[in-house]
Amino acid sequence: MAVNGNRLNVLLVEDSPLQAMVLKASLSREGFIVDLAASLSEALKRLSLSHPDVVLLDLSLPDSSGIVTFERLHENAGAIPVVVLTGLDDENVALNTLKQGAQDYLVKGRPSDESVIRCLQYAIERKRIETQLRDSERKTALIVDNAYDAFISIDEQGEICGWNVQAESTFGWSRQEVLGRTLAETIVPERLRQAHRQGLERVKSGGAGAILNQRVEMSARHKDGHEFPVELAVFAVESGLNRTYCAFVHDITERKALEEKLQSLNAELELRVLARTAELERSNQELQQFAKIAAHDLQEPLRAIQGYVDLLLRRYAGKLDSDGNEFLGFISDGSKRMVQLIQGVLAHCRIKTRQRLSPPVDAGDVLKEVLSNLKAAIDESSATVECDSLPPVPIERFELVQLLQNLLSNAIKFCGADHPRIYVSALRKDGQWLFSIRDNGIGIDQRHAERIFDMFARLNSKSRYSGAGIGLAICKKIVQSYGGEIWVVSQPDQGATFNFTLPVDSTV
Repeated sequence: MAVNGNRLNVLLVEDSPLQAMVLKASLSREGFIVDLAASLSEALKRLSLSHPDVVLLDLSLPDSSGIVTFERLHENAGAIPVVVLTGLDDENVALNTLKQGAQDYLVKGRPSDESVIRCLQYAIERKRIETQLRDSERKTALIVDNAYDAFISIDEQGEICGWNVQAESTFGWSRQEVLGRTLAETIVPERLRQAHRQGLERVKSGGAGAILNQRVEMSARHKDGHEFPVELAVFAVESGLNRTYCAFVHDITERKALEEKLQSLNAELELRVLARTAELERSNQELQQFAKIAAHDLQEPLRAIQGYVDLLLRRYAGKLDSDGNEFLGFISDGSKRMVQLIQGVLAHCRIKTRQRLSPPVDAGDVLKEVLSNLKAAIDESSATVECDSLPPVPIERFELVQLLQNLLSNAIKFCGADHPRIYVSALRKDGQWLFSIRDNGIGIDQRHAERIFDMFARLNSKSRYSGAGIGLAICKKIVQSYGGEIWVVSQPDQGATFNFTLPVDSTV
């Protein structure tokens, strides 16, 4: 007999030479290696020198008899399976050896050789399975005992039957103190005990428990009486007709403290944001009011200055030398530019962030209006403007006019040696309308692509190109007030393409 290519070793303990010879012959024919011992002392000596796969033990030996024979050999055999040989009158003793750990017993003279072989095979296999099972149980117990979370198990009567080291640390009760007691007596707060008992009865009767097979949070009670929050997952383990309820329990006191702190910080932050928002709204309103007042108060003296300059030019025409006329021209140009700046700042302040979209306007119709407004500049520069079909967009009409007019007037103004050629298009992309205005003008160094959208930003001399340097800042604020973006792609002397996004009309 061989397992995995190795022949099995049998230690045959039998004081009858005839019986020993017959059994050895039968086992040898089947491939077993048989080692003989005629007494218990000899058998114990053989066990100390070798490790047989199975022991076939006669209970009646010269130096020992009865169940004591088995007990002494079993004590020294360790994990080696033992099959007992007994006579007809010793069968009750043999049955007792099974209770003590024997794998099986055979009555002398009864079984066939085949039965003996099968009995030894089963004994070896059962012992192997038992050993593996015990090893597995030991490993499982070791894992559970060293788990990071507390482990608790109770039987169907609600009595604690499992309690690991972490449970001792978490709840303050030792394993010896809690085994056999109920959860209600130990770790369930008094106010929750009735609900705990009802839930346990409901589960025992076959109902679905409120916490079975799911992760829940609840309060637990420490041995010293204080309550603390825990998170646990409960599951049932079936073993034959018995059921055990197990739970991994984690103390979440620190997590709850952090959550409460985070909630407090969020509430405080929300209050600060509300206060800051109210302050900004108030400040913005005050700034707008100030801008209106300042614009009005500043324009009055500028009108006076401009009026007196015009009066001087009319009254003293031809009487001033070239320097005087030039100085008056500087004053007139400066006052006009100051009026433009004030009006630009006022227009910039009037643009507000939209909380909701406006009714849609047809961008194609707006472009026609803009081209009409710019007709003089277009004719003077011999500019050509082409456009695709433009969509309706949910934006205030006057703001779209302002946006397109600023961009188109810049395209006409900053032209190169050739006549301005401008192309306007729009396409739907990523849930927005992407507008593009491409020209063949002097272009912009890409290093300045962001700065040109700042207030009062100028890249060219005002003597060559007029303007207040506010137009693109106004365009940026209009686009951003509708949640869009604006940017330019350009190179010097290669024209520029101004792109901006606007929301899609939801009714389209």
